[in-house]
This record gives sequence, C-alpha cells and structure tokens, in this order.
Amino acid sequence: MNVMDLIAARLAAPKNFRVTTLYESGNTRIHDTETLSQAENYATGERRKIGRDLIERATGKKVRVVSVEINAL
Repeated sequence: MNVMDLIAARLAAPKNFRVTTLYESGNTRIHDTETLSQAENYATGERRKIGRDLIERATGKKVRVVSVEINAL
C-alpha cells in the first residue's frame, strides 16, 4: 500500500464524533473524527484556548473561544 492509498483510506473512513468550537462572535468551527479518543485529543488542544484573545488568520481580527463540545454523530 502506498502513501496516497493510505491517505485516501483515512479520509474515506466514517466520522463518528464531532468537536465543535464556539467563538464569542457566534462563529463555530467543527472537526470530525473517527473515534472518541481522537475527538478528546483535539478538544484538549481547543480547550486550552478558552478565554484567550486569539488572532484569526483569515481576517486578522481578535477572537475568543467560549466553549468546546464533543458530540456523537
């Protein structure tokens, strides 16, 4: 199996969990994962941002993370 086949297989795998990051402005960001442990790992990094002033790369404006949730799909 070459690398491209492996990447295609991972992308085609069903996603069972969704991490939703809510910003103070009302915007949301979602990240879908295959397993609960993957979702928890991603959410841990996102939770570290709660309450901090961050710079949104696309606009250059300050944003603030309000909450992070994990939901089953």
